[in-house]
Amino acid sequence: MVGRKIKKIRILFLIICILQLFYIFQFRIGFQYEVIKNPFKKDSGIFFVVPPEIIETSDILKKQKAKDFNLSEIVKNSDYLYKKTIEFNYPIRMNENSKMIFFLNKENIPNNCKVIETGKYFKFTQC
Repeated sequence: MVGRKIKKIRILFLIICILQLFYIFQFRIGFQYEVIKNPFKKDSGIFFVVPPEIIETSDILKKQKAKDFNLSEIVKNSDYLYKKTIEFNYPIRMNENSKMIFFLNKENIPNNCKVIETGKYFKFTQC
């Protein structure tokens, strides 16, 4: 009789612990289950980690089959955009001498540059 009560208490305790873990994952730390659903799929969970501006640069570089790229001075001065763009687009490297340059949409583009593609955040040009 006492053994059954202890067994029931253990099962109840286990259920409460599992519910508590679910609560912590779901509501406290903002964990996204989408990341676990497809862990081995290419670019799984990328939208939860990388901002859309950086994803756009990667999409443009892949579409244009660019070997290297450069960034405008305004983008280079933004530590956040500069670092994330270089890191996320690896193995396509940034090259200071590249004629393929990313400008923010709000930037003025020099007259000697031709716009190749315009996205939501960036213009990809050849100068």
